[in-house]
Amino acid sequence: MKLNYSLFTILIFTLFSCENENSDSNELDPAEEVQIELGKTNQTIEHNGITRTYVQYVPNSYNHENPTPLVINFHGNGGDAQAYADSTGDFYQFHNVSESGKFIVVYPQGVIRVKGAAEWDPGDNSSTNINDNDLFFTEKLIENIDKTYNIDLTKVYAVGFSNGGMMAYGLACKRPTKIAAIGIMSGIMLPDDSCNSNEYTSVIHFHGTYDDSIPFNGEFDFDSVPYVVNFWLNHNSIPLSSETITQLNGGVGTKTEYTGGNGNTDFTLYKIDEEYGKEGGHVWFGDAINGKIPGQIMWDFLSNYTTND
Repeated sequence: MKLNYSLFTILIFTLFSCENENSDSNELDPAEEVQIELGKTNQTIEHNGITRTYVQYVPNSYNHENPTPLVINFHGNGGDAQAYADSTGDFYQFHNVSESGKFIVVYPQGVIRVKGAAEWDPGDNSSTNINDNDLFFTEKLIENIDKTYNIDLTKVYAVGFSNGGMMAYGLACKRPTKIAAIGIMSGIMLPDDSCNSNEYTSVIHFHGTYDDSIPFNGEFDFDSVPYVVNFWLNHNSIPLSSETITQLNGGVGTKTEYTGGNGNTDFTLYKIDEEYGKEGGHVWFGDAINGKIPGQIMWDFLSNYTTND
């Protein structure tokens, strides 16, 4: 049979056009392939049949095309992630810092164990049960968030209040390749924490001189803040000669900076004598220091560091 080549050409062109249209329709923009939720939401993570929860805040500035820093913010002993996100994030404006700094912040929920209250255990028992090993849980939490959001894995930071600060110190010691820097509010490093001697982490620590829960000068099971500072100066090989002490405006305390350690590490201590006209106690600090809220000061410090340093 003799073909009508004009008709044949039209048919082939039509077939290829349809194929291309179908192909294009199946190619979704990466941001449309995942469920992006902005603002504050409640989330879950499941691993090997175990489920844990966390609160997540994604700034309105989030752009799926851009790798985004992640801050993991751990509540204190007996804390509740939702209430902690409300107070730290909303009342103390850490979510405003998230918006301007363009980072995601999550508030994981601790587990009730033998102490009878939701807590964090910075020790590593090698368990792969996310309820039993908070270090392993944190690793899986980072992986879980990275599946949905475009996380810059070189800019993951751990911060925490009280027992949450202990957790942040534990991550800096035992998971330093995962955590670029840490921020502590009224927390302390536990005496039995052993650190990877070949990895170095920068630290910013806020502590009240009148803290009666984790005293500045130590008590019972808690080392003093100066002892922990010295530990990190030695661990990071930060020269003591780099010390710079600045009196904070209004006489509310001092800022002591140590710089130039291995891996470009630094340690900054804010010693708070007074906040809101009262003695600096066991709190997440919120009163502005030299014109900036502590949450902003913390982020300004953290954002200088990556795990590539």
